[in-house]
Amino acid sequence: MLRTTGAIHQITIRVFSFMVMDLDGANGQPEGAEDLWDLANRASMTDWFLTTANVAIITSQADSWHTVEVTLELWVGRPPADDAQWARTETAQFYSGSGKLRVVGTEGHSSGNVMDLRGQARHWSVSASVRPGPGA
Repeated sequence: MLRTTGAIHQITIRVFSFMVMDLDGANGQPEGAEDLWDLANRASMTDWFLTTANVAIITSQADSWHTVEVTLELWVGRPPADDAQWARTETAQFYSGSGKLRVVGTEGHSSGNVMDLRGQARHWSVSASVRPGPGA
């Protein structure tokens, strides 16, 4: 297991959620991929981490307006377990068209940083974890 890259992003949540989005957005999605709007309609407090082609939606349980820190990490192999630090973890498949990701608010504002996956037009196994605390 080797972590090859990691970056901390801060994003202000304005409407209970944020996204990790491929720079291709709705372009370059494979046929049959769930539409972003359909995915957004499924996002709720119970489905807090959902993915489709080029986008993952993460729903926060805190008030509408708050700031979160998001760390995107690229690992070769499964990251080590750290159950004491995480309140919950979900794993899903994520298709990335361009291989470059950005943390984006649901109203389009961005953290500005881009993560390069060093591979494009392929599926990735993605794990999302949440630390305990206010606004987890």
